Amino acid sequence: MSSLDSKSVLVLGGSRGIGAAIVRRFAADGAKVIFTYLSSPDDAQALAAETGSKAMRADSGDRAALIALIGSLGPLDVLVVNSGILG
Repeated sequence: MSSLDSKSVLVLGGSRGIGAAIVRRFAADGAKVIFTYLSSPDDAQALAAETGSKAMRADSGDRAALIALIGSLGPLDVLVVNSGILG
């Protein structure tokens, strides 16, 4: 039994690259993982199917939208901020 069993994890920017690796690791360790994506819906859906996680479209540059998203999820055990914002 992993110490992450049934823990709630949110990964901001989790559909590709390092974020996807983070999602895979938390999911493999038994966590309930939700991750956000912005521009890669196919990658996000494939990763969600692969890992049993949930993908949610969200713009990490929109502070109000992120606050609303996080508030809607209920208690989180882990928050990973991996999203990149081009300015």
